[in-house]
Amino acid sequence: MQDAIVHRIAFAIGIKLTTESARRAQARAANPNAEDLAWRCSAALMQTFWTSERDSAFRLCEQALEIDPRNVRALSHLSLKFSTRPAFFTSPDAKADLHRADELASLAIKIDPDYHAAHAVKGDVLQASGRFREAIDSYERALLLAPSAILLGLPSAYNYVGEPEQAIAYADKAMRLSPHMPGRVGPVFYLAKATAFSILQDDEQALVWIERAEAAAPEISLMGFVRSGLLAMAGKEDEARAAMQRYLATDNAPIRTMSQWHARLAPVPLSSWGLRFLIWGKKFNDALRKTGLPE
Repeated sequence: MQDAIVHRIAFAIGIKLTTESARRAQARAANPNAEDLAWRCSAALMQTFWTSERDSAFRLCEQALEIDPRNVRALSHLSLKFSTRPAFFTSPDAKADLHRADELASLAIKIDPDYHAAHAVKGDVLQASGRFREAIDSYERALLLAPSAILLGLPSAYNYVGEPEQAIAYADKAMRLSPHMPGRVGPVFYLAKATAFSILQDDEQALVWIERAEAAAPEISLMGFVRSGLLAMAGKEDEARAAMQRYLATDNAPIRTMSQWHARLAPVPLSSWGLRFLIWGKKFNDALRKTGLPE
């Protein structure tokens, strides 16, 4: 309990410091330096990560690197821009995005090996590349450096290696530390919990959490895609087909056919996935066909 209290206070102070530093940087905006811009980028991402406005936040980090190419905060945050697009199937060139994300994260670690956020984003890059065990190692290094850190990718990495119990445990811990859920945190944990409960064959809880994910991040159409599959797995095929039709009707649906879905997953070797996840994945693919997703 003492550890939980300390971690929660530390995280709350970190959020407050980030916001306060961004406010002070805004006051100096007439002549900003790299660190000012990096702090403003950090604060802006907390509010806009799941919206189209996040590009403006990333631009602040790009401006910081134009002034100081070795600013580790800006390097780490900008890495997220390129690692999250492949993770959510919205990248125009996944290979190029992951290469750029890895460049940024690796440079940040080289400059400051003790900066936890650099190891966290390196974990995101490794996970998006299908190197899930290595990703977990990188996340654990980040936690060793900053025990109160909230790592967005860790629960999904646990799911992919077939450890849904660990995914739920970490997501719950992170949500206890941050009960008000800054804008970029909640949807990732909700999605991870939905997947974890589905792997555990708890369809009811899986649907509870995917509905929360979809409500928290309506801009991420992939949430609707996953929800339709989970509905079919729960035996609610009429609702699943209706959900899939709504998803396919959106302009920004990243997956429109089963072939596209399989092509997105193909670069990750089968040996990277945990056995429990592979078994679940086969059921999820079968469920997608029941939703009416075209071949």
